[in-house]
Amino acid sequence: MKQFGWRADLRRPRLEVFLHLSDVYSVVGIPVLRVPLASRAYIQTAGLRSTVAWAMASLAEIQAGAFVLDPMCGLGTILLEAAREWPNACYVGADISDAQLVGAGDNLTAAGFWDRVELLKASVTELPLLSESVDVIISDVPFGKKFKLGKDIRSILGEMERVLRVGGTLVLLLSEAHCQQLVGRKGDLNPPGDTSHEEETVVPGDMGRTDAAPPWGSLMPKEAHWVSLGRTVALLCKYRKSLPSGGTPASTSLLAAEGGIEGPHTHTSLPETPADPRPG
Repeated sequence: MKQFGWRADLRRPRLEVFLHLSDVYSVVGIPVLRVPLASRAYIQTAGLRSTVAWAMASLAEIQAGAFVLDPMCGLGTILLEAAREWPNACYVGADISDAQLVGAGDNLTAAGFWDRVELLKASVTELPLLSESVDVIISDVPFGKKFKLGKDIRSILGEMERVLRVGGTLVLLLSEAHCQQLVGRKGDLNPPGDTSHEEETVVPGDMGRTDAAPPWGSLMPKEAHWVSLGRTVALLCKYRKSLPSGGTPASTSLLAAEGGIEGPHTHTSLPETPADPRPG
């Protein structure tokens, strides 16, 4: 650059070039917009990157009339992206944190989606839903850096498995540590190399791999995608619930308690129901 008299302006560059190298492939990209793709005018307080949230909802293949649940909804980014793109479904978000639910309610109101998404206060390991009553579950499992998980990943997946109907879809964003806990040992995962860049990418070399996603009970891996979130590597996993051996589908009622949930700012714990037998 010096021999041509060029001077790099790192704060306001005229041209940016993104380069990702690994042992098997290289990816080169040039941004065409000044505004990041993850920027959303309709989201008041950002949580998970909107582009990743949209990708998760897209992977879930949401159908009209489906009951879609995010049992750890946080600020509701996944639900917002899903409800905006696939409006003809029923969306419910749950979280144990009052502060997160208030933030999610504010986001829903700011986006004008208060009538599309219902919120409730509940623990991800004690969801007030009947067994096999949910069509789609989409969730970003906390990595423990900003928010502590507080529960074992196995107990969380066990409760998701319980409420998901046979043939239903589960899409999760898992950390390497979560995957290692599920496979029961370290060293089974092979994430891509350098992830020091700031923007998120889906690594094409691992697109569609099912061997990277750890199986769990009746949840069968369908797709797995490595995702880079700045310096953090995560695994985007898609599962489908198979019919448990000797099991029969349970009732498909939406909520275990009678009555509805009142809007995004009403966060009420519903009465607990007797524990249903775990399928599989």
